[in-house]
Amino acid sequence: MSAIGAGYDAAEVLTNCEAFQLQVYYMIDLALPLTQSEAFQRTCDALGLTTTRIDSTAGTCLVQTRKLPLIGAFHLASRGPVVEDMSAIPTLVRAVREQVRGPLVMNAPAVATRVGGFKIANGADLAIMDLISPSRMRAQLHQKWRNQLNKAEASDLVVRTRPLDPARDKWFLDAEANQQRARGYKSYPTGFLLAYASVNKGQARLFTASSAGEPVAAMLVLQHGAMATYQAGVTTDIGRQKCAHNLVLWTIMNDLYDQGVWRLDLGRADLSPGLRRFKQGSGAAIESLSGSFLFHHWFTRKRSNDAARSTHPDLRPSI
Repeated sequence: MSAIGAGYDAAEVLTNCEAFQLQVYYMIDLALPLTQSEAFQRTCDALGLTTTRIDSTAGTCLVQTRKLPLIGAFHLASRGPVVEDMSAIPTLVRAVREQVRGPLVMNAPAVATRVGGFKIANGADLAIMDLISPSRMRAQLHQKWRNQLNKAEASDLVVRTRPLDPARDKWFLDAEANQQRARGYKSYPTGFLLAYASVNKGQARLFTASSAGEPVAAMLVLQHGAMATYQAGVTTDIGRQKCAHNLVLWTIMNDLYDQGVWRLDLGRADLSPGLRRFKQGSGAAIESLSGSFLFHHWFTRKRSNDAARSTHPDLRPSI
């Protein structure tokens, strides 16, 4: 493994609590979720992780693979496949299943039927924002959120952005890692974030709000094609008092819009009521994911055998 992946556990890609929350999005000029993007694939390649991209005229699906003891190859299609036409999902799912061997976890959207698989987890709620003109985005802000933004804008806060740097931004990476431990959640580890920044130049950017020259809040955004993902954020007591996160997120929204990014994924909105209010207050809509589904040849055989028994005249249950 290269230096950029030092200390990175490859299993994190497959066990990240958000990575297991899957969904299908329309393909609009490569507006792919992070875990289906080329940027994510490049990062996995840099870390020596196995991925397979399965394309068709209907859409695309990126599959992650790793070896597990006793099980062998285990596959994950996180928030995929991505299609232009929802009716094409079953066809692309079958194509994926034909090309990978061993257990496969993926998701089917709520509108799809008879996709198959065994449900192993419920879906999460994600906050997704369409990036439109700043005037329209400001008009969509919840009144309380807008008031907090006004307060931050009237303060001495200054927001700056730059590509993530392992040396200069160690304070942020350490603070976010400590926050994960303190709050009991898991996200991508430092090694993955630094690898992403290394192989996707300028696409991992830190937005930092400072007061009196000292950082009081920051958010890390990963860009991937026409979509971007809010990956992590930290703040201090002073940052909370000054509503710094409102100003930082507002700066991110405008910056991405200026770059032609269409959608911003703010991540999970179901971890706490306060988190949900903050994200919805910014104008994001809630998208409920369908859940995680396990595909394996054992389930296919069992379902076929059960169907045969139920239709065989000697095996029908008596009435």
